[in-house]
Amino acid sequence: MEHPVREIPSVIAALSTGSPQQQRDTLAQYFLPDVSFTHPFCHVPAFHAGAIPFAPRLNSRWLLLCIYRWYRTLSPSIDIAVDSAVFDQRSSLLYVNIHQTFRVFFVPLYAARVRLVTVLRLQQRTAWPAAETVSRAGLTEAREPAALSGPGHERARYYVAAQEDYYQLGDCAQFLLPGLGARLWRLWQLLSTLLCVAGAVLFLPVAGGGVPGCLVERRDGNLLCAVVLTPEIGEKGG
Repeated sequence: MEHPVREIPSVIAALSTGSPQQQRDTLAQYFLPDVSFTHPFCHVPAFHAGAIPFAPRLNSRWLLLCIYRWYRTLSPSIDIAVDSAVFDQRSSLLYVNIHQTFRVFFVPLYAARVRLVTVLRLQQRTAWPAAETVSRAGLTEAREPAALSGPGHERARYYVAAQEDYYQLGDCAQFLLPGLGARLWRLWQLLSTLLCVAGAVLFLPVAGGGVPGCLVERRDGNLLCAVVLTPEIGEKGG
């Protein structure tokens, strides 16, 4: 990529909705052979061809291709769009905010509408050997294409070295239990909130502090909480 923020929407669309050949071509064009991938449900460590015994041509990019192909098989009809993309020049990270509607082929009439943030770690390289082309300086996305550099003045481009997908747990639950997972997770969140409130009140004598509008004291070994008016409330009411 010469302009990551501008080009990333088409890259994501090709990987998520393209044909098997489009997926292969997109990975070969924009992703490094030893790319790593992290997702709530799967992980691909970074490794070069030859790292796996008896599979001299296998690399981590090929495994990522298999994941995208299975993703496409599970949901032949996917609606996906990039809401925003921000390139952090200091850390060489591209943050992409995405929303998608995922329809599993074996669950008719169901669609999971989820949002996620994809973080892509980029490296700048040319067509010549990686050891001589990886940029050690901060990456900068300028108004003009990347400058010509290196032997023969090849144009330096940005390639994806690592991809990490971040989902809300409630959205992950939609994939595991279609139609029910998100509701169960929301119920657990509400229960967890009540437990936090109960714990905060019960441990006030230990932690100190207080709850607004609540007077806590012990009587006959029991912890009591009485609702009182603060001076500010009394002044407004008077």
